[in-house]
Amino acid sequence: MDIRTPQDALRKLLLDRLRPLADAPGRERKTYGQTFIGSQLFTYCALATERVAKFKVEHAIIGIVLNGTKEFWIGNTGQRYTTGQVFVLPTGAELDVVNIPDERRGLYEALVVEVRQMPPALALPPEKPRGATTNVGQAVTLTAELVDALVHAAVTLASSDHAKALADHRMAEVLMLLRNDPAARCLFDLPLRDRVAWMVATEPTHPWTAETLGTRLGMGASTLRRHLALDGTSLREILADARMQIARGLLERGEANVTAAAEAAGYASRSHFIRRFRIAFGSAPSAYLGEQRLRRA
Repeated sequence: MDIRTPQDALRKLLLDRLRPLADAPGRERKTYGQTFIGSQLFTYCALATERVAKFKVEHAIIGIVLNGTKEFWIGNTGQRYTTGQVFVLPTGAELDVVNIPDERRGLYEALVVEVRQMPPALALPPEKPRGATTNVGQAVTLTAELVDALVHAAVTLASSDHAKALADHRMAEVLMLLRNDPAARCLFDLPLRDRVAWMVATEPTHPWTAETLGTRLGMGASTLRRHLALDGTSLREILADARMQIARGLLERGEANVTAAAEAAGYASRSHFIRRFRIAFGSAPSAYLGEQRLRRA
């Protein structure tokens, strides 16, 4: 890579530190497609130019092009990202993707981090109006601090599925550094239902009401209920889903038994928790916990 600008130097530094992670022992031979190296971390490789039409993003992502070139297109509007550049895509984005291998290396490869949690304090109010082209923008501006944070987050996510607390902390550092970059704004324009869900997730045992949530969001309780209804949901549904996800995560990681998971998710009644868990996931939490233990054995 030619080093002509400070951004070029930072791109090279990022590549030098992340490529070994993608080339870990046992992964020297590149294969087509997606290879997970952590619960929220994977590489994507293409050995020939490919175009994926109407690709829909399930989870918001932060991606680093390790080799080759990536293009995103919405209609006739497009953006190209080259080796060493960082791109972001928000949850629900739908666009065409073109992956172009590097001529010398003969492959396209990216390292991708899924952003599954957004601290509520980092959320920004949506811009008005918002057009579809906000999903395609310039590459993220690199800083030395951002390079360090991205590397630390990737290494932590790749090291162990059990280092969740540390991984969350590392991801929060990355998001904090990205928050004021216009290229990354789409990550932080959270829908109201997601902002409510993240608030519940940070304090699941809090006795949340429309009044308390509305106060934190700067709106009245009736306004909150009305906006959620327009989104096809309700506060009751969001509370139940957020708390169930917390409980399931604890059981999956083996960090709690059924009683402790119920308490951590904000349920005073164990029987009520078991009933809600069965409705949400199709099995009792004790059976679910047993399945997870067998998988880890």
